[in-house]
Amino acid sequence: MASVTGPLPQLLADTAGLRWTEQLHGLARTRLDELARAHGGLDDLLRAATVRPDVASQVAAAFTVGETWFQRIGAQLEALPELLAGRRHVRAWSAGCSTGEEAYALAAAFTRQTVEVLGTDLNSESVRRAREGRYGAWSFRGVPPEQVRRSFERRGDLFEVRADLRRRVRFAVHNLTTPAPLRDLDVIACRNVTIYFTPAAAGQVYTHLARALAPGGVLLLAPSDPRPPAHLGLVVERSGGTQVLRRPAFAAAPGPAVSGAPGAGMKGAGPSGVGVSGAGVSGVAPVTPGAAVPDAPRDPELPEARRAAYEAPHDPQAQLALAWALRRAGQDGRAERQARHTLTLLDAHGDSWLAARVRAGCLRLLDGAGEG
Repeated sequence: MASVTGPLPQLLADTAGLRWTEQLHGLARTRLDELARAHGGLDDLLRAATVRPDVASQVAAAFTVGETWFQRIGAQLEALPELLAGRRHVRAWSAGCSTGEEAYALAAAFTRQTVEVLGTDLNSESVRRAREGRYGAWSFRGVPPEQVRRSFERRGDLFEVRADLRRRVRFAVHNLTTPAPLRDLDVIACRNVTIYFTPAAAGQVYTHLARALAPGGVLLLAPSDPRPPAHLGLVVERSGGTQVLRRPAFAAAPGPAVSGAPGAGMKGAGPSGVGVSGAGVSGVAPVTPGAAVPDAPRDPELPEARRAAYEAPHDPQAQLALAWALRRAGQDGRAERQARHTLTLLDAHGDSWLAARVRAGCLRLLDGAGEG
């Protein structure tokens, strides 16, 4: 694989802060091959990328993950009107919006307040599709039909964003490792994005996000995302069965980015990497060591198991560990699918002791037994 990737890992890290993995390379292969053909081959493409920022951005955009849907971590969206009840007008940013579902969902979440949403993504093709605002039924999984009818019009097999919702949302291409395009934002959603970044880049991105929040503003992350550095001063707030991060109402703007992993080497940082709140912040629960990021499952091992499985896509032990973590978190359907996926990896391990042990673990899970 090294001969195939060559300078790609460093190019991705330098251009967009992305962390190269075999799994990510597999997802990007089709788009990368198209770019390579347009430049006469992969080597010529990479040479061009070293001297042309626009080509480097195209290569990095090929490695962006476009998986998204309207009801993703829906409890956070449902909690927003209450969390921001004191604001008549809400300014929001969907950072890493892919094809736009999250940006439109943010705008639709507010029915009693006026709202304006900016959606940004590194991938210009994703931004183009977001502006079109046409989606298939799969993007609406988990969304009640009446909500779909309220914000979308049926056009054959597709659903098109209604004009009143479209007016509240705009889109732009943006690299998250650069300063935020807006300031004084009431809510920023950056979910399932920083998991793909290098530790140093994730810390830099979190600094940009925290500085873009208005005092009292809310940051939405996903369970698998790394924790923001403690020095940013964000605190965990619980609402409606979910969790978000909030910038305290009277906090000073966060300082400049600190190199290194998010939450690493920060004075006063707990294991969670999120700052510990002092007393006197109304409605905000102090962060305790090991505090979960927004919408974390009850089992604190799940985010770590997801991260380990992502970093080692061909390791059956890491994949099985994720299956059991999903089971303990009550996500039985996902756990069973993960176990079946793990079984497909065992052919490469023959009749080894490892293969036998992992196979037995998968079968126990699929049979509904305990881990043993």
